[in-house]
Amino acid sequence: MRIPNKYYCIFSAVTFITITLACSTGYDKHADKYFEEGLAFYKSMEYDQSIESFDKTLELAPHGKDNNIVYYNRGMAHLKNRQYDKAIYDFSKASEMTPASSKTLNYDIFVNRGEAHQKNGDFDHAILDYTQAIKLFPKQKNIKFIYSNRAWAQYAKGNHDEAVADFTEAIKVDPEFGHAYYGRATVWFKKADYQRALSDAKEAAKLNPTDKKNDDLLFEIKAAIDKK
Repeated sequence: MRIPNKYYCIFSAVTFITITLACSTGYDKHADKYFEEGLAFYKSMEYDQSIESFDKTLELAPHGKDNNIVYYNRGMAHLKNRQYDKAIYDFSKASEMTPASSKTLNYDIFVNRGEAHQKNGDFDHAILDYTQAIKLFPKQKNIKFIYSNRAWAQYAKGNHDEAVADFTEAIKVDPEFGHAYYGRATVWFKKADYQRALSDAKEAAKLNPTDKKNDDLLFEIKAAIDKK
C-alpha cells in the first residue's frame, strides 16, 4: 500500500547499460538489432517500444550470455513506465544472472529495484535493496540519494529513529543536501520535536529557497509551536 504523504519523495538513480551483443555468446545479428532498437527507443523515451524490442531480443536469444543486461535495461523501461511489478521481476532476473564480482551492475540493480519496491509500497524490500547497495559502494558519489531514499522508506514504516539516522548520513555526505534537511525536519515534526524540525526546515529553505514544500513545512511547524 502506497502512503499518501505529501512530504514523501525519492530520487531516481537512472543508469542504462549499452553494450554490443553481437560480440557475446548466444546472439545473432537479429537479436543484436532488436537490442540496439531497445536502447534507441529508451533514449527517445518511447518506453513501450523499448520493452517490445528487448522482448524480441530475449525471444531470439533466451540463453544469451549477457541477458542480465537485457533484463536490467528492460527493467529500467518498465520502471519509467511505472510498471513496478514488471520492473521488479526484470531486476530480479538480472540479479540472478549477475556474478557477485560485477559490483557496479549489482549496485545499479539494487538501487533501481529498491526504487521500484518503494514506489510499489513495499518498503521492507526497498530497505533491503538500498542496504545492499550501500554495502557494495558506501563511498559512491550518489550515495546521499540512497540514504535519503532509505530514510523515506523507514519513515513510511514508522521507523522514525532509523529515518533520522539515514537523513543524517546523507547530510554527512553532503552538508548542503537540502532535501535531506527537509526529510529530517519532516521526521522531527512527526515526532513532535518542533525545535529540531524548525532548525532543519529553515536550513532546507535556505538551501532550496524556490521549493514551495519547504515553505509549507515551515508554516506547519510554526503553527504547531504556536499552539503549544
